[in-house]
Amino acid sequence: MRKFVAASMFALALVAVLSLFAYAASGPSAVQTVKENPQAKAGEVSSEEAAKYKCSSIDTMRERVKCRLQLKEENEYDYLPEECRALVNESRGSCVSNYHKSQQCWVSLNDSERFDCAKKAFGFAGTVASQKSQCEGLTGTNRSGCILQLRDRVDAVVKFRIYNLEDKAQRLMENGLVDLETVTAFVTALEQQKQNYNNAKTTADKKAVVMGVQKLWQDFITKVKK
Repeated sequence: MRKFVAASMFALALVAVLSLFAYAASGPSAVQTVKENPQAKAGEVSSEEAAKYKCSSIDTMRERVKCRLQLKEENEYDYLPEECRALVNESRGSCVSNYHKSQQCWVSLNDSERFDCAKKAFGFAGTVASQKSQCEGLTGTNRSGCILQLRDRVDAVVKFRIYNLEDKAQRLMENGLVDLETVTAFVTALEQQKQNYNNAKTTADKKAVVMGVQKLWQDFITKVKK
C-alpha cells in the first residue's frame, strides 16, 4: 500500500509540473466558443446516446458513476464519460474520441507505461519545450494553430493522469480495500474536477484544479488506510 500511495502522489506531482510548465511557457488557453444545438444541451444525452451508452439515462452524476463502477466488463465504449457529457456538439465528439484513443493504455498496470502510451496516443512527442520550440519556428496562423494544438495535447495528458487515479481507486475497491460508496464519492469528485479543468481560463486556475485533485487523493488514501 505504501508503494502504491507514493507512486500515485509522485505521478500527480508530475501532472502539476507538466501543466504549469506548458501554460507558463505558452500563456493562457484560448477560449473556444461552440454554438449549442438546442437538442444537444450540455449535461443531457440524446435518445441515440441513451440507447448506446450504459448508465447514461440516470439523472445524477454520482449515481451514473456508481452505476459505471458496478459494470462487470467496463470499458470506454460502454458509457459516455462525464467530462464529455458536459460538452456539446463537436466538443463532445472530440472528447469521446480522446477517451477512445487512450483505451489501449489501460492494458498496463504500470503508471509510466500508461503515461507514455497516452502521450503517444494524443500525438505528444518529446517534451513540452521541444514541441513549443517547433511551434515558435512557424509564423502566422501556422504558429498559433500549432500552439493551440500543443495545449490541447497537454490538457489531454493531464486529464488522463487524473483519470488514472480513478482507476487506482477502482482497483482498490475490487481488491476489497475500500467500499463502493467511498470510491463513488471520490470518482465523482474527480469527474467534477476534470470539468473544472476544462472551464479554467488561466494557468492559475488550472494549477488550482490540479492541486485540488491532489488533495482529494490524499483524503481518499487516508480513508483507505483507516
